[in-house]
Amino acid sequence: MLKEEKEQWGKLKDKPLKEKISYFWYYYKFYVIGVIVGIICLIIFIRGYMESMKEPSIYVALINSGYMSIAETSLMDDYVESRNINTASSPARFDISISMTQGTADNASVANSQKLMALFQTHAMDVIISDAWVLEEYASLSAFGNLEALLPEDLYEKVQDRLYFYTFPDGSRIPIGFYGDELPKLMEDPGHSKDTPPVVAISGTTDRPESAVDFIRYLLE
Repeated sequence: MLKEEKEQWGKLKDKPLKEKISYFWYYYKFYVIGVIVGIICLIIFIRGYMESMKEPSIYVALINSGYMSIAETSLMDDYVESRNINTASSPARFDISISMTQGTADNASVANSQKLMALFQTHAMDVIISDAWVLEEYASLSAFGNLEALLPEDLYEKVQDRLYFYTFPDGSRIPIGFYGDELPKLMEDPGHSKDTPPVVAISGTTDRPESAVDFIRYLLE
């Protein structure tokens, strides 16, 4: 403590509490604010870390969405409620942060493409909803599951007239997705329209195929 401050504290020794607090706040308010901000940041970091360590019930990525915030849609909230999922222990992740432009290699598109690849490589993602060209770019890497093999018969019958097929270099074709232009739950997204309908696919690296199938069942309900 500086000599001047010691002298001031000495003068305040017999002063009223209110005057002491006023003096303390005048000289130390920035230190106090800094400590409070630091504690808040630490709490946010710890909570975020603990949340990220929880095993999700499902991870759905909505690519090139027109939503600015997940608060603009009740899609995932409605799904969670319909399935009675306890999100406190098994969070349902709805990612609308990935945006890419076809034929563009700007920094944002490259970064989002890398994030999408990381989701495939870490088996983190279950369902992907995107423009058809996005699926086309990643399908050669076996990034998507075969819906004919993954979907139960009743669900496959519902989508068989709007399947999206990918043709491999050897000529083989498999249904890796289905168009969602007839699904009101998806068409509420301002990022898609009848001209650019979203395609729903199951990640080929998911560790939760049952959850992915159940989410598709919800979309078709």
